[in-house]
Amino acid sequence: MKKIIALISVFTVLMIAFSGCVDNTPAVNGTDSDNPETNAISDEDAAGISMLETLPAGFEYVGTLPLSIDDIKSDYKAENASGILGGSEGLYKYSGANGTDFYIDVLEFENAEDASSFIPIYQSSFMPLQSGSRFVEESFNGHSAVKITEYVRAGGADVPRYSYIWSNENYVLVVSGSATDNTLVRQLAEATGY
Repeated sequence: MKKIIALISVFTVLMIAFSGCVDNTPAVNGTDSDNPETNAISDEDAAGISMLETLPAGFEYVGTLPLSIDDIKSDYKAENASGILGGSEGLYKYSGANGTDFYIDVLEFENAEDASSFIPIYQSSFMPLQSGSRFVEESFNGHSAVKITEYVRAGGADVPRYSYIWSNENYVLVVSGSATDNTLVRQLAEATGY
């Protein structure tokens, strides 16, 4: 009788261990809360990464669209980029600033080398600014990212638009928006947790 109870106990423990009932997944957004410098993307896919669970105040999630390889090469002027597998674009609205639109593009690559080499390819598609620097390196979430400044014509004036781009493992994340306030774009970039 004791052997049967012991066997049942062993089988129960094994069933729990192999069933996934024990949750050993990292904290929110694939980060390890015990080690903030390892903000690496876990087993999430591009769509899951572009859809944030926790948003900064004033932001609202609208939806997610898939990005094909052709979309990415065209949108990012990166015909020569290699290893692109596809991606996803998270759409967000900010309640202030007349309902400004924001985007989180998550581009997936075959490997980390292809992902990191994509950024200079994209940067080379920009013309230099007449004054100031178009590309500024900033740090958040334990990594560096490149802030890109562009100017668009709106209301008869040239107004700035900002985006942040960085790589994490085999992904490139790009956060952009149609606001003239860089802090809003950065808030959303930081909210990715990556």
